[in-house]
Amino acid sequence: MTKKPGCISLPRLQSTLLRCSLCALLLFAACCAGVAQEQPSDTGDALIGFLKDSIAWHHRLQLPGQLANDPSDSIYAGYNRDSSLEVLALIFEFAREQAQQIQLEHPQAAPAAPATPPANAGNQPPGRRLPQLITAARQRLDQAAADLNELLKQSGGASEKKRQTIDAQIAEQKSELDLAQARLETLESMNAFTAAESAAGLLGRIADLERTVPEVEAIERTLHGPRGESKAADNSKAKASTPVPATAGTTPSAPAASALPRQSGSGMVFLAGDVFSLIRKLRAQKDALTATAKLRDSLNTVRDPLRNRLREINQRGEELSAQPQSSDPAVLSDRKKQLDALTADFRRLSLTLLPLAKANILLDSVADNIESWRAETERAYVIQGRALLVRIVFLVVAILVIAVASEFWRRAIFRYIREQRRRSQFLLLRRIVVTLVVILILFSALSTEIGSLATFAGFLTAGIAVALQNVILSVAAYFFLIGRYGIRVGDRIQIGDVTGDVVDIGLVRLHLVELDTSTGDARPTGRIVTFSNSVVFQPTSNLFKQLPGSNFAWRRITLTLAADVDYGLAQQRISAAVAKVYDTYKAELDLQHRTMESSLAVQIGSTEPRTRLRLEESGLEIVVLYPVVLNRATQIDDLMTHALLETIEAEPRLRLVGGGL
Repeated sequence: MTKKPGCISLPRLQSTLLRCSLCALLLFAACCAGVAQEQPSDTGDALIGFLKDSIAWHHRLQLPGQLANDPSDSIYAGYNRDSSLEVLALIFEFAREQAQQIQLEHPQAAPAAPATPPANAGNQPPGRRLPQLITAARQRLDQAAADLNELLKQSGGASEKKRQTIDAQIAEQKSELDLAQARLETLESMNAFTAAESAAGLLGRIADLERTVPEVEAIERTLHGPRGESKAADNSKAKASTPVPATAGTTPSAPAASALPRQSGSGMVFLAGDVFSLIRKLRAQKDALTATAKLRDSLNTVRDPLRNRLREINQRGEELSAQPQSSDPAVLSDRKKQLDALTADFRRLSLTLLPLAKANILLDSVADNIESWRAETERAYVIQGRALLVRIVFLVVAILVIAVASEFWRRAIFRYIREQRRRSQFLLLRRIVVTLVVILILFSALSTEIGSLATFAGFLTAGIAVALQNVILSVAAYFFLIGRYGIRVGDRIQIGDVTGDVVDIGLVRLHLVELDTSTGDARPTGRIVTFSNSVVFQPTSNLFKQLPGSNFAWRRITLTLAADVDYGLAQQRISAAVAKVYDTYKAELDLQHRTMESSLAVQIGSTEPRTRLRLEESGLEIVVLYPVVLNRATQIDDLMTHALLETIEAEPRLRLVGGGL
């Protein structure tokens, strides 16, 4: 480039540098975008998709093994795992061979760039323009260096005034030289990256996918040894290490034949969990079978074009072999070249197809193994489902029987028990018994192990007994209180120093209307007294009540007469007065007496009044014992007292010196 003398302005220099920088960045982006267009995308993408489907099939095949809960499951799952890894190793081997063939059929090496870019260089793909751009950048760098050298030569023989102008041009030329050098370095770096990416290409993507399944590399080393060993050794190793496939009618090994569904529990909870686990396992096995069938179809789709090509090679070879012998050296040479080409193609295709053929055999074996596993799982599902159904039927029948028995019990209570209070008590007892029996049956049906349930129930019962000992004792006492000789609502009882009429008997406590007996007429005090039923078992609190069918109590009146009175006359007159009052209510007491004897089945003493004589220091003491009807006790006491006082007053020989009730 020839420079005219003159000053170069700073804005022009900045504009030039900016345009060159933008041009380099645009070229760099265009080169990045053009790399993908160099690849034979259709064939490579189909191969990568096939590999992804194979990896997804491998992961799908492991799902039934994650649901294994039986010894035989581990055998089937282990066979599926090993076989799927071997299938993946064979598919990756095929993929590498196929990728090498694709690179041979679609070379990516760019042709050498011409010294002068062609006129239509702008219409070429950016990836193919990269070498041309590097050549142009190198030419520009050489031209800039030559221009700089020319300016340096001119500066040596120029005058002082002209040298200043040349020095400015030299400075600009150095900046342009630096820019050309930076542009060339950028393009060369991009060219190196593109070359490395192209070198990796499809094989690099295959290697990346293979690293997602690390076990495949170990399987390849086990079956084939390090890559690059002889194929004969690979085949012998693969044959020796390949497991025996399971057929549809047999199991993979002897232990699997004797393995039955685990029977560690018989409760409905365990059986239901096992049934649902078997359902999930069956669904996973079905998905694995479907995925295996889809992978086999994909494998056949990939293999069919290669098999057709191999058939064409065989057919062409047979045609060449069937041609008559010729003595023409040119014909023989041409035929030899064709046979050599067919042999090379046959070997290449056989190396590519062999892994797929092995993988196809293993896929059939895996499908047979899953079918056997599924058949055994279905048998276990039938056994466990039948056991669960029997338990459910037993539970339903037991609950129905309890419901029928409870209904008969209820009808019997309403038919044979007339008293409302006792009827309510028996209905409460019926509800308690039925509830306990239903809970016991539910626990026995749902629990997995009765021993564990019994231990748990024992600890639970002990804790409840300690925490609610008073409540439990009151409930137990309730059944004593409502017994044959227990108390009833309306009975008059005495607990300790408290006397009252019963108004309510609950499951844990009873209520009394307190009575004041200090005056002898048992008047209500206006208070309700509450006692716990457990008072029955307390030795310090005695409970007294009337005998069944009785409503009387004994009273005693003590009279002290003078010592010189006629004791025979005194006893006769006093007994007559007492008998006269007693006759007014004797019939009622005789009825109560007969009722007590019939209900208690024992002989009860007579309710006739009695008088007793006893000598004391103060005189002759006469004790009068007589029964009173409780609801008329005060009235009878008044009558008896009046009769005695009137008798003593009417007889002058009877002198009263003291007395008491």
